[in-house]
Amino acid sequence: MTNEEFKNKIIKVGTFFSGIGNPEKAFNRLEEEGYIVDYKIEFFSEIDKNAIKSYCAIHNIDEKFNLGNITSIKGSDLPYCDIWIGGFPCQDIFVAGKMKGFDYESSTRSSLGWEMIRLLREVIIKPKYVIFENVAIIAGKKFKDTLDLFKEDLKNLGYTLYDDLLSVVLV
Repeated sequence: MTNEEFKNKIIKVGTFFSGIGNPEKAFNRLEEEGYIVDYKIEFFSEIDKNAIKSYCAIHNIDEKFNLGNITSIKGSDLPYCDIWIGGFPCQDIFVAGKMKGFDYESSTRSSLGWEMIRLLREVIIKPKYVIFENVAIIAGKKFKDTLDLFKEDLKNLGYTLYDDLLSVVLV
């Protein structure tokens, strides 16, 4: 989708591991600054009850749009979205965490990122864009093989990857 297409279209958004909805706030800012016409939250997926209440209050959206636990979602039930965004749990990847990894069969919290891959396989019409977010160490030597498998699955699903390591410092 080109910049011009974004300017003339309401972008349909779905998020996983949604928290209080930071990606949605970014879309709000894009709208305010005239980069997009508008966006519509088609669904979000969050399990923490306090985060859900905060999400709904911040984004003025009903809790019925929360699909809950990602492991219980069926791809065939998902509405079409132009973009999916998911920052899957980092506890088992991050240095301050347990560093057990995110292998597909590891059953760690971090392995929940693979659920988005499963849903991409199951969904009737795949989103045009998918953004995965996590901590920088995911690209390090310890997790390289798993990350390569993750990327390979995305390529096999027809996606072109634009992956980059971003370091943001807030002052």
